Amino acid sequence: MQHESKLAYHCCALPQPVYPLGSVGDQIIDFLDGKTHGETVLHALYDHVLDEPIPERMRALFRAGSAD
Repeated sequence: MQHESKLAYHCCALPQPVYPLGSVGDQIIDFLDGKTHGETVLHALYDHVLDEPIPERMRALFRAGSAD
């Protein structure tokens, strides 16, 4: 017995999101389009992590030379 799908597939143009010029949205789109390497997006997402202190337990590992 053969199953026939009753669903109709329609191709339609979806509206593109609108972002102000220079916004993070534009930067993401440029990265996905291959226009940039995404460095500004990565800085926006992760620069705050660089301000966090290194935990003492991790410092102790480096001092002991166990991080090889």
